[in-house]
Amino acid sequence: RCLVAAKGEMKAPPMKHDTEVHLERTRVRLARFGVDVKDDEKRGRCLVAAKDFKRGDLVLASMPYGLPVPMGDRCAGCFLQKEGDEAEKKIRCSGCDKVWFCSERCKDGAMAGGHAAECQPIKRYFADNAEDEVDGFIQFSALHRHCGMEYPELDGEPMDSDLPYLVPTTGDKADTVARWAQTRFPWRDFCGDWEAEQTAGARHVGLLPQSMTDETVKKEIVRSRMNDFFIQTWSGGDPTPMAGAAYPIGALLNHSCEPSCVCSYRLDVEGTHPTWIQEFRCAVDSLSAGDELTHAYVDASDWSNHRRAELLDRYGFVCACPRCPTDEYGEPVNPPEPTPFPYSKSGMRPPLSDSMTQAEQDVQMARFISCQEFTWAQIALEKDKRAFVTVKLAARLIAEAEHAEEVAEERTKATKAAGLLREMNIDPDSHLTLGMREPFDPCPMTPMRIKATQMASNMAMFESDFEASLRLGDELIGLLEEGYGTRWHAKIANELLRLGGVAGDGMGDNEKAAEKFREALEIGTVTTGPDSWVCERAKAALAAMKP
Repeated sequence: RCLVAAKGEMKAPPMKHDTEVHLERTRVRLARFGVDVKDDEKRGRCLVAAKDFKRGDLVLASMPYGLPVPMGDRCAGCFLQKEGDEAEKKIRCSGCDKVWFCSERCKDGAMAGGHAAECQPIKRYFADNAEDEVDGFIQFSALHRHCGMEYPELDGEPMDSDLPYLVPTTGDKADTVARWAQTRFPWRDFCGDWEAEQTAGARHVGLLPQSMTDETVKKEIVRSRMNDFFIQTWSGGDPTPMAGAAYPIGALLNHSCEPSCVCSYRLDVEGTHPTWIQEFRCAVDSLSAGDELTHAYVDASDWSNHRRAELLDRYGFVCACPRCPTDEYGEPVNPPEPTPFPYSKSGMRPPLSDSMTQAEQDVQMARFISCQEFTWAQIALEKDKRAFVTVKLAARLIAEAEHAEEVAEERTKATKAAGLLREMNIDPDSHLTLGMREPFDPCPMTPMRIKATQMASNMAMFESDFEASLRLGDELIGLLEEGYGTRWHAKIANELLRLGGVAGDGMGDNEKAAEKFREALEIGTVTTGPDSWVCERAKAALAAMKP
């Protein structure tokens, strides 16, 4: 079903948004899935189970609001990449000659979803920015599709009564912004120079209505930054982002580093145009009526210092979930402070600039120091004189492995880093030195070990040392389970699929391979969906093994 206004179609002025009326309407719609929505004093508007769910059950499904914005060299209609013979069937856009479609159906959907109005602005943009890539236009396209286009609703009522998923309405997308005034959310704190540049650029190429104020556009940019998703699929290794999209119904799920649900995307080709459906499935043993539905906004296997910094920079809150350090009152221990430039990961160089004041540089350096694992080792493991040096050396080896140009060099450095970290003995009471009630979950060493062990296993596979690759891969699975606090994660399913190939194709051990493929299928069915690439590959591999 296509939910875009036809060319020339007029729309009545939108009614003033009533959050209470919208809340009740949303409850009726969510009841189809056995889900309810409520306002929580601390966590804001959130979703809870209205019935019992078991692991793997579909909890919620919805389509995006408007047409998503593709990332990279992809079809502008379905966002898939085409290779080989399929690449020769690409249909170039005759209007701008900058985007392409893999079929007439995708072309029709993309044109109706916004590209028809973007063709001439794209030409104007590249007349001034000839050396730029198409990705440079994405920010303007996103603003146009969320600010400059109108999406009709049927007399203000939902348009999804006959569909197996929910269709977001204008009210769904507007509700977040409407509630900012009620919660006194400081949304202006999330805007910088980049916001003004984005707005000015979109106006310059003619993609924003003149009647739309900069204040309104600014609110949409903040809403998008905090609530939008990347449509992504798992097809080996890390997930591949394909497009940026607004899923306002899915955005009702709050974050937890110990999530009760997992998010995945499925391409629905049954409607008028291909549509990526966002799906949430139960990821825990069971959910009872009243339990909150959550998913992880960031990589939950990362160190909590990194997770909290990333969540603060992107979403404006400091996590106090069960896996993040809190005091006896449930408040975060040593929470990160806001910084001039977002910075949340390990690294050898803090993002400093001459334009920053001394106070801003001090705040930036404090964030940098707090995000270094060797800082943790120096304080928490003060009785272990070798810990600081070992962690710092391992961090350097991992960084060098990531930038190595040769497989052998990457394997050598990653293997050495993994070995150093594996041999470390962490004092189980080290958290007490930091004034924490419980240890970090996971231990700061675990994400480092994950990174080093994954590189070492992959490089061993590329060098045809399949025995070492499988051994390291099995170690990696254990580390991933420790990092995520569960085995029900898409990354684990992908890794098991790879190890199945290593065992079967590399070592000729079909029994071991079948074991890995079955595990990948079991976990992938929950975490990536039963029709995902992971599950299809696992099923095909198992079928090929049958006599």
